[in-house]
Amino acid sequence: MVPFTNEDQGRLFQVGPGTPSGDVFRRYWLPVETSANLGGGRGPVVPSAKNPLRIKVLGEHLVLYRDSTGKPGLLGEHCSHRGTSLAYGRVEDDGLRCLYHGWKYDREGACLETPAEPPESNFRLTVKHPAYPCVEVGGLIFAYLGPPAKQPPFPRYPQLFREDGVRVTGKANRFQNSNVFLQTLDNILDVWHREIAHGWYKGRPPIHGIHHGRDGMSPTPIKYEHTPWGACYATLQNTREPGVYEYHETHGVLPCQRSGQPGGSSMNWAVPIDDYSTRWFGVSFHPFDENGKVPRAVYQRMQNDTPSDSGGPFYDGWFEDVGHWWNLGHPLRDGPIWEDEAIMSTQGPEERNRLPDWDRWRLATSDRGLLLMHELWEEQVERVQEGLDPVGIIRGEAAEQLIPIPGELRYVDCDEGMRLFNSTLEERIDARAAQLVRR
Repeated sequence: MVPFTNEDQGRLFQVGPGTPSGDVFRRYWLPVETSANLGGGRGPVVPSAKNPLRIKVLGEHLVLYRDSTGKPGLLGEHCSHRGTSLAYGRVEDDGLRCLYHGWKYDREGACLETPAEPPESNFRLTVKHPAYPCVEVGGLIFAYLGPPAKQPPFPRYPQLFREDGVRVTGKANRFQNSNVFLQTLDNILDVWHREIAHGWYKGRPPIHGIHHGRDGMSPTPIKYEHTPWGACYATLQNTREPGVYEYHETHGVLPCQRSGQPGGSSMNWAVPIDDYSTRWFGVSFHPFDENGKVPRAVYQRMQNDTPSDSGGPFYDGWFEDVGHWWNLGHPLRDGPIWEDEAIMSTQGPEERNRLPDWDRWRLATSDRGLLLMHELWEEQVERVQEGLDPVGIIRGEAAEQLIPIPGELRYVDCDEGMRLFNSTLEERIDARAAQLVRR
């Protein structure tokens, strides 16, 4: 078992270049911005869109821009000449020009011009500015920040690539400023917090959908499994309607994703900004029915349930009100975000940047999902240090196929629910793969 001490977890929570976890993150493609926030594109943008745009990912200060071809480029923020921020640069047809002395860089980091140098000088050819490859798909801009020799094919998540329905891309305005990525791993497969934090919290009579045996009923079946891309849990829960059960299957997809909801429709990424803060990105995909329309029930859910990266508005000290919210709800509360913010932003004192005090944790049987994800992460650290791909990297012909992650949320009778619960992971993956082929 991974030791839960401040010393051991302190080794893992850092994400900067050269850190154990930072090296793992840099072996995956990560979303770094929404298409709508970067100006210069052909699609819709928000009023505050900029080009270029200053961002921070995994502790690195970067500038994202879009050239005249419409393609995004990601460069180190500070000019290789004397460090001026390229966020103040000028976007030109073939690159980004620094405000200070006019050095111009293309998307690959090649220095195209150094206007202050003599015309015959080839000095620019000796300059290689930090640059990272980008892919724009599904309303998000992804980047690969790792070693070029290890760059994997871009993963074909169905939520990003399917075209037989409607895609909803979140605003990516959910920032957690007192949250290390390990806390997100803790939460993804935490079954019991769904029942308590997201259930009892709302001030309604408890559903007791997950329990150890009530009113003559058997305990809620819960199982955890390793998967080709991380881990998952599945449960068959009671609902308020007699004879109707909720089959719920959520997947933790490394390095920082959660996939689930009906038909595996949603995927959310919790991308570290730095060691102590996280930014959420989200996409949900809703397929057409046999009539080429979004089913009414799905359409209604789309109106009320945007991807869970659209949080806020928050205010200084908002988490101090959590005791009042537990009993009364809160007028600003929107979806499960408020509970998760309160959970993860109050696990440590301010003098530790609210970093969890792992030395004081008392883990119990309900923490099986947390232990699974932490052990899985430790394995990836070891794999990367050995020069191997971490889990979930797909190469070769298989990389051309949609990834059949079988996340699910379905209301069923007991027999169908137990059939789903007792099915093997391989059976569920095969069923999702067949569904994607038929689309």
